[in-house]
Amino acid sequence: MKGDPDGDLVRQAQAGSKAAFGKLVDRYYEMVYAVAYGILNHHEEARDAAQEALLKAFREIERFQGQSKFKTWLYRITVNAAIDQIRRRRPVEPIEMGGGEGEEEPRGHVVSDRAPGPREQASRAELGRLIREALEHLSPEHRAVLILREWEGLSYEEIAETLGIEMGTVMSRLFYAKKKLGEILGPKIRGEGEKP
Repeated sequence: MKGDPDGDLVRQAQAGSKAAFGKLVDRYYEMVYAVAYGILNHHEEARDAAQEALLKAFREIERFQGQSKFKTWLYRITVNAAIDQIRRRRPVEPIEMGGGEGEEEPRGHVVSDRAPGPREQASRAELGRLIREALEHLSPEHRAVLILREWEGLSYEEIAETLGIEMGTVMSRLFYAKKKLGEILGPKIRGEGEKP
């Protein structure tokens, strides 16, 4: 755990301190939720996956040996919890398009020093809806790589370590995910999508 900013809290949690683990939860809950939401595109499922990931981390904290940073270990648990959540879905579940009434955006993704006007808010909401819809066309593995790189800002090395895959696989999945999103979003953004 040398060089891990969470090392002291992790050691305390491993020694049985629930307060120390609580501080780790406070520090990383939003990140855990954001990663789960990015993969699942569904608020309730993301909350469930976040809870599952944090409970698993709590139960297995004693097994954490510090070969990676705690944050990286928690990313891996979160991605796996989100992918497991997708596997538990009914096989014939319709694709949720997202952006429905009453649905809120995950916190912490858009920071602005000025309040956007109504037109800008509508434009952002529409773009967000299109992106969520397009993400549904990617496999969970491709979504995970894209979310970790573009939303969470992890390096290729960190993603490879987090997901337990080769760096070439990270680059390949990221390339495919971006290409697929471009193919789906390009016509819609240019207004060439299907008309009702």
